[in-house]
Amino acid sequence: MNKVLTIDHLNVSYGNFDVINDISFSVEKGDYINIIGPNGAGKTTLVKAILRLIDHYKGTIKRYNQPIGYLPQKAFTTEKHFPATVSEIVSLGLLGTKKHPKLITSTDHQKIEETLKKLHIYELKNRKIGLLSGGQQQRVLLARAIVNSPSILILDEPTSALDPNFKKQFYEILQRLNKEELVTILHITHDINDLENENNKILYINQKLIYFGNSADYAISQQELEV
Repeated sequence: MNKVLTIDHLNVSYGNFDVINDISFSVEKGDYINIIGPNGAGKTTLVKAILRLIDHYKGTIKRYNQPIGYLPQKAFTTEKHFPATVSEIVSLGLLGTKKHPKLITSTDHQKIEETLKKLHIYELKNRKIGLLSGGQQQRVLLARAIVNSPSILILDEPTSALDPNFKKQFYEILQRLNKEELVTILHITHDINDLENENNKILYINQKLIYFGNSADYAISQQELEV
């Protein structure tokens, strides 16, 4: 399979503290990788380096010109602070790649509607996002992340604030994107239940790389994820 991401001897420090210490691994197209480790292990820092949100690192990150979608940790919105509609929120996923003038075309509207239908939230397209439930909001933010058809989707604990039913539905969507559309997924999680699919991989870090390989070949406890 084709490599879509390569990390080679990555080091990230804040002052005298090494957040990431000499981590190397490669990601292939269609991988579903659960990134795990205790609090402060460097998981979010790793993601930020991949996304080029930080530049104070040593080592090499090769993205092979792959478009990347990103869903950060959930921040619930309210009508008062975020009165935009569902369609307007999703359109932001397209505007970020456009040159000036940043205009939404008829083709863009079609992409937005197709994405909303894919995530079963088309009927919400004209609703204000602040009026939606937490699970519905998270689907909208996922739609924003995938509307531009990224090859790689990175998620930072996307269901930490959701109830078990919405969490199950959300991961069914991710598995479908991965299997049917070969979207490569890197998913930060603290929930051992997310590791049940033996076809997925685990990237376990704690400043340094502890394990990278198939879920079926590595045993870990929930306590280790919550330290």
